[in-house]
Amino acid sequence: MTRLAHALALSVLLATSIVGSDAHAKNDKVKGQPAHAGKATGSNPSGSATDVAVGAAVGAAAAILTDSLLSDQDRRVIESYYRTNTVSAQALPPGIAKNLARGKPLPPGIAKKQVPGELRTRVKIPDGYELSQVGADVLLIEVGTRVIAEVLKDVIRH
Repeated sequence: MTRLAHALALSVLLATSIVGSDAHAKNDKVKGQPAHAGKATGSNPSGSATDVAVGAAVGAAAAILTDSLLSDQDRRVIESYYRTNTVSAQALPPGIAKNLARGKPLPPGIAKKQVPGELRTRVKIPDGYELSQVGADVLLIEVGTRVIAEVLKDVIRH
């Protein structure tokens, strides 16, 4: 299972357990007393448990994804390859380029090319991912979900 899948599974687990505990709290009210009677209010008394669950889920997924899947050495190899080899690349329109961000799915209809075979053999690409050229950027994309795991901006010079 990929790191993204682990992050999503953890997020769902956290969200359902917190939302479930909120539902139990609503059923625990004593006749004539609100559900929160006798319970300490947290730091977010106006927020619902669902809001807290969503925040926790997003935080958990972000924490798992903060690690870089490409090592610094791999990044240097990629940058060096494109500095020394002429590769044609057409810049993407600014509106599309800003959507190429880590954690976002690759927008539909985006033209991508696999990086040259020589470069693929010199970089450790994790299982379940592909290294692609998109415009002037190089992206590491999770194959099953098309979610962008890494972005090397403007690596390919025009």
